[in-house]
Amino acid sequence: MITRRTSLAGLAAFAAMPLHAQENLPLKSVRVGSKRVRYLSRLAGTAKAPMLLCFGGGDANQGIAEYYDQVYTPESVYQDHHIILPIGPPRRRFFQFTNREAREMISAITAAEPIEGRGLISGVSNGGRAAFTFARAAPEAFRGLVTMPGALGGRIIPRAWSDYAMVLAYGTQDPTWANESQRAHAALRGKVGAIEQLALTGQGHVVGPDYDIDPVYARLKALETRLGRL
Repeated sequence: MITRRTSLAGLAAFAAMPLHAQENLPLKSVRVGSKRVRYLSRLAGTAKAPMLLCFGGGDANQGIAEYYDQVYTPESVYQDHHIILPIGPPRRRFFQFTNREAREMISAITAAEPIEGRGLISGVSNGGRAAFTFARAAPEAFRGLVTMPGALGGRIIPRAWSDYAMVLAYGTQDPTWANESQRAHAALRGKVGAIEQLALTGQGHVVGPDYDIDPVYARLKALETRLGRL
């Protein structure tokens, strides 16, 4: 079966973005303070459901968000979650958002889409940093987190993370960010509900277009099962 991921196998690298050959996801926007933040969405259906909030790396431009959708979102698990892919505003990174801005953005997207319940959050590189930033700003909005890779940033670990499931993944050919993931794991171990590191064999900082990311999310789901949620 040809999936959206296997159809990308001919792409050589991250620089191949944007992925015009793939389906066009709806481009929407919400107001955050005095600015608007755009995002792409892949809804699981019309019914209300939790969201999987996905932050791309770098400046999270539209091409990066499209690559994230094609390569870094799951195809075999969490299909009942609405996928939201924010696009970075000019001259700003999502991990630089204040707590107030992060909460405003989450609230605005939740109001605009059929989102209900505690969701999941994932991110890559700067997006991994953003995942921690947003989960810290609004811990009640989420129940699990995936970085592929990410850096924790700061020392504050919300008490509300005590029932979070977390998977910290990193490429085996990406030693700098592997170290960041390992530092985050050391800081979080014993302070979150369940946490696991996962090495992505043969991958660098950005996984290849034909890489199967589903095992990362499958590990997250296994941790959620261990916590008694699934």
